[in-house]
Amino acid sequence: MCIARALVLRRGRAAILLLGIALLSWSIGDFVMSGESAGGATPSVPSLADAFYLAFYPLTYCGVMLLVRRQVRRFSAATWLDGAVAGLGAAAICAEFAFKTVAASAGGGPATVATNLAYPVGDVLLLLLVVGATSVLPERQSPRWLMLAAGYLINAVGDTANLLHSVIHPAQLATMLDAVAWPTSILLVSGAVWLRATRSTQAHERPPGLMLPGLASLGALVILLLASWGSGGHVAVGLATATLLLAGVRFALSQLRLRALTEERRDQAITDELTALGNRRALFELLDHLLFDAGEDEACGLAFLFVDLNRFKEVNDSFGHAVGDELLRQLGARLKGSLRESDLLVRLGGDEFAVVLVDADADYGVAIAQRIGARLAEPFLLGDVRARIGASIGIAVAPGDADNAADLLQRADLAMYRAKVDGKAYAIYQPEIDGHGNRLGLVEDLRLAIEERQLELHYQPQVDVATGELVAVEALVRWPHPRMGNIPPLDFLPLAEDADLMDPLTEAVLDEALGQCVAWRRQGVELTVAVNVSATNLLSPVFPSVVSKLLDEHGLAPAALAIEITETTAMVDFHRCKAAIQELHDLGLTVSVDDFGAGVTSLAYLNSLAVGELKLDRTFISGLAEARQPRDLALVRSTIDLAHALGLRVVAEGVEDEESFDLLAELGCDLAQGYLISKPLPPDELSLEPYSAARTRRAARAA
Repeated sequence: MCIARALVLRRGRAAILLLGIALLSWSIGDFVMSGESAGGATPSVPSLADAFYLAFYPLTYCGVMLLVRRQVRRFSAATWLDGAVAGLGAAAICAEFAFKTVAASAGGGPATVATNLAYPVGDVLLLLLVVGATSVLPERQSPRWLMLAAGYLINAVGDTANLLHSVIHPAQLATMLDAVAWPTSILLVSGAVWLRATRSTQAHERPPGLMLPGLASLGALVILLLASWGSGGHVAVGLATATLLLAGVRFALSQLRLRALTEERRDQAITDELTALGNRRALFELLDHLLFDAGEDEACGLAFLFVDLNRFKEVNDSFGHAVGDELLRQLGARLKGSLRESDLLVRLGGDEFAVVLVDADADYGVAIAQRIGARLAEPFLLGDVRARIGASIGIAVAPGDADNAADLLQRADLAMYRAKVDGKAYAIYQPEIDGHGNRLGLVEDLRLAIEERQLELHYQPQVDVATGELVAVEALVRWPHPRMGNIPPLDFLPLAEDADLMDPLTEAVLDEALGQCVAWRRQGVELTVAVNVSATNLLSPVFPSVVSKLLDEHGLAPAALAIEITETTAMVDFHRCKAAIQELHDLGLTVSVDDFGAGVTSLAYLNSLAVGELKLDRTFISGLAEARQPRDLALVRSTIDLAHALGLRVVAEGVEDEESFDLLAELGCDLAQGYLISKPLPPDELSLEPYSAARTRRAARAA
């Protein structure tokens, strides 16, 4: 059975083949023994049968070692010591309670004594190997190995009973043990090799058990105690002593390993895995220590920088997380080069970092913030990708701004947010500003403003360039804060994004804009209302159904609403945005690409999107009539012509003078929007008359 199993295996056949050959050798010894015993003759010792019997042991040792090597991936010093302690202890116990009797009963000449003792020695070594291997295997030992180990242990019992035939009473017991042990052993061994080895579902192997080495050490201690009372054999005492010595070495090694593991775990606990920088835990440990020193010595201050990356999410979404991770790794090395050895750079999580500047003030913090900004402005080479990012940095000092780590982090975070909404590279924490307009408070105020519909919409007209007729209006949201006054969209929209409020905010804007559209239509003014949406809205799976529901509630046809997205919005996740735009188009809505020309998207690229309108960025239009550069005019004309060829309506934003308006009419632009026509106004202040009438009045006044 063992040899057959070895022949059908692809891997690991050598170990099982050796076990099969070992069993075959023992079986041949039985045949030879039967022939030598024919006629009732007593075989001599040593005999040819003994040669085959004894060949069983080295073959089995090699096979067992190969099996163990396949199950244990790496033999450490501790693994070897565990096996040696368990095996030597088992051998010591065997030698103490069986070896003396075997030696006493093994009479005859030297060759006979040596042959008879070779069996218990071979069994002791096999017992040492099997028990030692059992101790080094993981706790999830398979039935395969346990059957194998049991088979060899039973074989050792049978051999011992055979050698002690003369001292075991009744004698029939020894004969029965010997007769039953060998077939049972060979059945277990041959059956074990046909069992499939179990596989663990755990990523890490559990460590080997300590029960066998512990029992072996206890047995060795008992043997030494018996020897101290004068009843221990020399061999058993030697094995027991060796067992306890190895157990002591194993204990010392465990202590060293435990210490190293403790230090390794601590390093892992305070290190960011991706960037190898310190993490939030390392930051708080250092701040607690430094702030305690600062409390003892007012001159021992520090500056704290909260660094939040800008445009990192765009890199992550556009090029994948692998590129984003590589950028973070390069960024850590780049920023560390801007700091002193005594300063600490940590990654707080995501795209947020912190810098602790020891023995520094706000001025030095500003200098470092400027240095960090300059380093971040340099492009990152990420394989085939060149990416540029920026950062918003908040600066707080201790103990002036805070006397504990949590408050210092919060102060710097508030300053960072103010820098972000103001479009600045950095800001220093100011209690008189950040204390009342802090981020958390603004989030709750914005949430309340959305729920209670405190936001206001202003509308900017879009007129037909050819006729001057009012065709559509763009809805622009405003937030009149009860304490802080009017907060512009550039200030609170990033806050809404960070606080996951964009969906309810956009739904509230859509609801109010559609309600106003209904009111105008009741006055007989047929207008389309355009509403800007963010990438968060566009990528929401429920957004199209929300739009459809609001149109139904107000009784408006889909053509009454236009959804405006920016180039950047469309490029965040192009394939998902393409599907979302197609779904809105299928509802009957017009999707407009706002600020075209400010980004990097081409008309050919946008051709794959189901958009119906293109809004030229104000940079195309501003000063167009004054400059009248041939290249600028050609660019605007070709853009308009190509958009028309693709079936897109073109809207020009930022029209601020009559010359530009007339020039756009010559170039074939469809709609115009800008301060020349009207600035954004509340609905009750907005003029609904055609632009041509206002233009005629201006001309008359000028005449």
